[in-house]
Amino acid sequence: MAERYKDKIEAFCKESGIAIPSGFYRHSASRYAAIDFESSPPKLIAKTWFNQEDAAYYLANLGQGRSMRILDFQDRRELIFNGVRFAHGDEF
Repeated sequence: MAERYKDKIEAFCKESGIAIPSGFYRHSASRYAAIDFESSPPKLIAKTWFNQEDAAYYLANLGQGRSMRILDFQDRRELIFNGVRFAHGDEF
């Protein structure tokens, strides 16, 4: 059986010292997750997204001005947001 996104995200966060909010466990996880690096320690955003458009909306409207990192847990790549669309970043 394939590993679930929730398990992948949780393992990554624990290995990287990223705090996981309790709200993350309330719903099933999707492939795109955001990390807020302005929190100390860095914190996972409880909401995950199924498509890039929803992640872009979050960054443009709710995460605006914050140091955020979007990770694609299907392709294991960081996504770089330029204000309009995503480009592929480094693997993780």
